[in-house]
Amino acid sequence: MDIWKAVLIFGGMYKITTEDDRHCLECGEPIYGRTDKVFCNRACKSRYHGQQRSLHNMAYSKTMASLQRNYGILEHLHKLKARNCPLDELTEMGFLPECVTHRVEKKGKHLEYRCFDFVYNMSENKLFNLRRL
Repeated sequence: MDIWKAVLIFGGMYKITTEDDRHCLECGEPIYGRTDKVFCNRACKSRYHGQQRSLHNMAYSKTMASLQRNYGILEHLHKLKARNCPLDELTEMGFLPECVTHRVEKKGKHLEYRCFDFVYNMSENKLFNLRRL
């Protein structure tokens, strides 16, 4: 069976490609075969998806480390029974105000932030009303 019959039989799913048409997402080699192929072989496919997983895991780990640091700082403040703290002191300790697990907009009140089981409010220069759920 020559390639033209394959094109007719399979309704255009297979076609003759030139080197300028499509290239592997991983190695850049030309791709031949099905029109929806994006990798030249299984090794390239595995390597590409492994790198994507690794990037995702690094972002996840970085976010979780920031949340754990924030949680530790809030827990320390809670043990000291401090319900308020200047934001600049918190940032010196490593607190990242933008790293929270939840943000609730209360009607007519300040935004309420949560870091796991800690709830607090923030203004431009201080954290206040710290409590544990």
